[in-house]
Amino acid sequence: MKTIDLHVHTTASDGTVTPEGVVEEAAALGLAAVGITDHDSTAGVDRALEAGRRLGVEVVPGIEVSSDYRDNNVHILGYFIRAGDPALRPVLEWVTREREERNRRIVGMLAGDGFDISMGQLEEEYPGAVLGRPHMAEHLMLRGYVATVKEAFDRYLGTGRPYYLPRRRISMEQAVEVIRRAGGLAVLAHPYQYGYPDPEREELLETARRLGIQALEAYYSLHTPGQQAALLERAAAWGLGVSGGSDYHGSRKPSIRLGTGQGGLAVPLRALEDLKSLWKANRAEG
Repeated sequence: MKTIDLHVHTTASDGTVTPEGVVEEAAALGLAAVGITDHDSTAGVDRALEAGRRLGVEVVPGIEVSSDYRDNNVHILGYFIRAGDPALRPVLEWVTREREERNRRIVGMLAGDGFDISMGQLEEEYPGAVLGRPHMAEHLMLRGYVATVKEAFDRYLGTGRPYYLPRRRISMEQAVEVIRRAGGLAVLAHPYQYGYPDPEREELLETARRLGIQALEAYYSLHTPGQQAALLERAAAWGLGVSGGSDYHGSRKPSIRLGTGQGGLAVPLRALEDLKSLWKANRAEG
């Protein structure tokens, strides 16, 4: 069975492998297709597409948009987007300004308490990256303040920790709308990863459906077989597509491998073919 991975991050956001490197790795693994879904960024898409043409790997242009749902960060994947579409620009520019201001504030708090950290250091260490807390955590590890990135989050940067600041996000409705305006197909990412009990997760799924989500990410590294089966059943009942991917970040998430996640992930090529059919139907409807 030919397999794919439609949830991949590169150095254009918080991954550690370049867009070209991801495609090269996908080719070496024999993946039929890979989706480039950097956080709130399309900066790696064109580079990945060029590498895909060179290596014979289908590259799906995408994005993962952070959105607000009841004060929680819910992610919306967008596939087949036009990476340079003007509809994306104001949203991505707003997100960039918000992220940069938050980064400056967090780094300022850390530096004020004596940590050896500055925005200049981070920009030099991670050139071209969309900086965020993962880069700060890695910096703290490399400076010897913590032993692991996880420890940095647990002690300093995670929710409720001393140097955590909440982030402003666009609404889930806005995220779906901007993806569709940029020619894309909107997908609810990893529905079981938001910590909701069953009734609240049902409300999330119903809300996503009402707002125009057209597929659910059923195949995912951290989904159990039961969760995957439940999402496949729900998508079929509602006439939605299904997507899937590893959420690969390179060495930043060392337990998650491209294509196979934590070892058992296998996203069938058929899922991509069905997503394409939904996307083409959208285009035909205008």
